[in-house]
Amino acid sequence: MRLSKVPAGSDACVRDHLTRVWKLTGHKPRELDIPPMPEGMDYLAGLYWECKRTSEPLTWLEMQAWTRLMDRQLEPEELRALMRMDTIHYRVIHEA
Repeated sequence: MRLSKVPAGSDACVRDHLTRVWKLTGHKPRELDIPPMPEGMDYLAGLYWECKRTSEPLTWLEMQAWTRLMDRQLEPEELRALMRMDTIHYRVIHEA
């Protein structure tokens, strides 16, 4: 998620800058070597981006409303994982 951050004074995210460096130099920056998502977690990432609509942290009430409106039946562990993902996302995007 740090790669999605747009540095101050820039019009592009870190990933875009590093990708340009890679294309220009032919050397892939190590920051772009991202381990693959653990097997079985890809569906959670999809759910996260489906319910995430603002830059503000998700709330339990928003999650409850989203699951009800989308007719999703999620296990408590899945909901906790989505909230943890959101906490991490928020911290990375808003770190100084």
